Amino acid sequence: MKEESWVQWENGEKKPTLNQLVSIAKLLDRTPAFFYLNQLPEEEKPLSEFRTVNNKELEKGSPKLIKVIREAKRNRMTMIELYENQNKKPTRIPDMNSFTGTIQEQAKQIREWLGVSMDTQKSWISSSQALTNWKNLIEEKDIYVVQFPFVEVEECRGFAIAEEKIPVIGINPKDSYNARIFTLIHELAHVLYRESILINDSLVDYFTSGKSLEQICNRLAAETLVPKCSLESEFNADKNRFREIKRLSRRFRVSGYVMLIRLKTEGLISNKEYRDLKPEFSFYDVSGKGSDSGDPYFNQIVRKGKLYLRTAFQSYFDNQINVVELANLTGWKVPNLNKLAAKTFGWPKEGRYV
Repeated sequence: MKEESWVQWENGEKKPTLNQLVSIAKLLDRTPAFFYLNQLPEEEKPLSEFRTVNNKELEKGSPKLIKVIREAKRNRMTMIELYENQNKKPTRIPDMNSFTGTIQEQAKQIREWLGVSMDTQKSWISSSQALTNWKNLIEEKDIYVVQFPFVEVEECRGFAIAEEKIPVIGINPKDSYNARIFTLIHELAHVLYRESILINDSLVDYFTSGKSLEQICNRLAAETLVPKCSLESEFNADKNRFREIKRLSRRFRVSGYVMLIRLKTEGLISNKEYRDLKPEFSFYDVSGKGSDSGDPYFNQIVRKGKLYLRTAFQSYFDNQINVVELANLTGWKVPNLNKLAAKTFGWPKEGRYV
């Protein structure tokens, strides 16, 4: 749409056509009916519930970030309604009071709650597969996981909406796979602590032994991904340190920086070795990054979230919504819904589902 058209609409000189109004509404993340209201409705500031890792309240964000947050909240409320229609109760998400003992013991209990063994984790052949499997384990607990590819990592690496019923975790696919894995588990820790947070800063400086919640969540995420007992049994003290850290980071699917921290924390390398090796590793490694290109169906599943799409399709399969409503919920055209269903559930593409 041309800039002169916007100016004419705003000045009341012309009116947009219905199709133009629909396009404007989509662009501004509003419904077309919004523009027929006599008065603007009072709206909660979309970032008001979040704090950052620096313990600051967020006052503003880019339109793309605000749209991501609004959509995540809207989809969460839609899922709650669809669950009720399906007579399905969301899994109760425990709080951290349910996990007792030291951070090491709490991390072990969280892994048991998620149902992931070290043998299973070590069988994952790539960081991409590890990220997918961690997401699946978390979504099995009715935690809504989304990725938002159009927001720069400098503004937001991840966020948590820490509700007891269907909480939300968002991760940025512009980050590497290993960085996203850590952010995912870090945000899970915030969900368990019932604290909504938006990460718009590097986590590198938050691995110290302090007692702030951010530092605790970092250590909890690191221990969950790299349990002490497994690390001690895997570490070979006779090997070259640099190559051993690289091997272990591939083994556990974490960045070399996180592995370096774990080895130092557990006393498996000296402080001098840590200082010498630190410049060699980055928390944001090169384990692969997301892309806006490729399979559009896969991209839609990533952006909408598999839990959300499966919930919408299930309502259709149960004859609770029609195909037009399904298209509206999924943001996909009716002729392509069958293929989206097959990819969402991992079903044969030859099947007929919608």
